[in-house]
Amino acid sequence: MKMLKWKCWLAAFALAAGGASAQTEVAEVKLMSQYGIGYMQLTVMKAEKLVEKHLARNGLPASKVSWATLGAGAAANDALLSGQLHMAAGGTGPALILWDRTRANVDVRGVAALSSMPNMLVTRNPNIKTVKDFTEKDRIAMAGAGSSVQTTYLQMAAAREFGIENFKKLNPLMVNLAHPEGLRAMLSGGAEIQSQFTSPPFQNSAIEAGARVVLNSYDIMGGPNTFLMVWSTNKFRTENPRSYKAVLDALREATEMINANKRKAAEQYVAEGGGKENVDRILALMSDPQVRYTLAPERILPFAQFMHQVGTLKTRAASWKDLFFPDIHDLPGS
Repeated sequence: MKMLKWKCWLAAFALAAGGASAQTEVAEVKLMSQYGIGYMQLTVMKAEKLVEKHLARNGLPASKVSWATLGAGAAANDALLSGQLHMAAGGTGPALILWDRTRANVDVRGVAALSSMPNMLVTRNPNIKTVKDFTEKDRIAMAGAGSSVQTTYLQMAAAREFGIENFKKLNPLMVNLAHPEGLRAMLSGGAEIQSQFTSPPFQNSAIEAGARVVLNSYDIMGGPNTFLMVWSTNKFRTENPRSYKAVLDALREATEMINANKRKAAEQYVAEGGGKENVDRILALMSDPQVRYTLAPERILPFAQFMHQVGTLKTRAASWKDLFFPDIHDLPGS
């Protein structure tokens, strides 16, 4: 009888402790997305309420989920560090910069990759056929100019053409504009901005409107390369393990859903944008064999090591696993 009472007391204590643990987790999980089909998992997570689903499964049914839309990774970093976000999403460049700068304090690392897809430098200037043809009068629109993934791609191309010591040769040409604004500026017919370094579907719209491809990021990287990812602080991960796991579980489920049914995901993407896009067109872009939705980082290590080589990062990563939390170390990253 005493043993039974003891077991009951232990069970009650465990339930109370679990309840206390749940209460210490954040009451609202603050997430974000950006523009483009590379963020498709986040679109599906919102549409299907997958984070809410996995919060409930992890014992946090009362937790809320909020979403913000930002235009560049640098803004995402500011929001993450200020506590306005619990997880940021964007290009690998801003994520790696924050990883490097916070190693001794808040310890930002990747949660998971989102997508690998080619980024293209496109132009409507007939005189520009390679990066060597840009003059000091030409301007290149790109989101997050100076810290974005496109910035590093352009620097890698410049290093290849002009020598590693001249990797910043084209930096003065960059104009910081979110992808939609950059596209409008390039296609407006004005003389100032005639080129843009962007991603799907914006580069596809530019090509359809008559722009030509100057540079493909896959050519720079030697194949598929992670373009977008999600990152967070170790503080959030350790203090909110259930919430963190719920988001990662939602990311896994959304990735599986997209790869199993791209049309449904395309429909959700178009619906989120107010129906301005065409579902068949978005589906065609998603079905491009160069576009991959995977949580496994691809060719992120050589990307990070170039950033270190030119001094953008102080720390040299020895493995892709240095850049990500252990929860995805079982994936075939590179």
